[in-house]
Amino acid sequence: MPKICVAIQAITTEQTIESILKSGLADLIEVRLDYRTEQLSLSSIREVTDKPLIATNRRRDQGGKAVESESKKIQLLFEAVEAGFDYVDIASTTESLEETHNKFVDKDVKTIISYHDFKNPLNMETLVEKHLELSRNGSDLIKLVGWTDKYLDNLPYLEYNNAYPGNISFGMGEHGIISRILAPLSGTAYTYASLDPGSELAAGQIPLQLLWETYRSLRL
Repeated sequence: MPKICVAIQAITTEQTIESILKSGLADLIEVRLDYRTEQLSLSSIREVTDKPLIATNRRRDQGGKAVESESKKIQLLFEAVEAGFDYVDIASTTESLEETHNKFVDKDVKTIISYHDFKNPLNMETLVEKHLELSRNGSDLIKLVGWTDKYLDNLPYLEYNNAYPGNISFGMGEHGIISRILAPLSGTAYTYASLDPGSELAAGQIPLQLLWETYRSLRL
């Protein structure tokens, strides 16, 4: 089965734990720390599951809710690492990206450097350019996500996955649903899903149950 990462809002510790316990079909869980409304008990969140956890704390310009300073945003990611999270997602727009990434390299954690374009489709030339630029930092995974205005806009993301397997790329928006589904089949490490209908954290996310059933049907 293709791997699915479910993205959940970490609003409160109790709610985050409840969401994780509902994520049984997922292979990985992205914990969106930028949605928090209280100080989270990251150790309690870690203890509730053996599934790999991804710590993400996105600024508003990267589709997130974080309003704290850059240093505090990064510090929370370090706290997640100390609590035992398996991955950290570091936005490509992070200040002093190389220096910040190198600090995580010294920790027992895998790094994802992510680039998002919420307005424009990305062609293959741009995807390769971004991949080469960001891979210089030595990240474990590169995540490149752009918009889709039409179904043909999905093709470069799938082509990129085939050319650079083990990374992550797909299109956002209604027209990008097809590349979200096909991403793992074209070489990406995993694709993202929402926990439930109506809880999407990005345009075009498919509910976990529906995506899992889709892969099961394709397998049959």
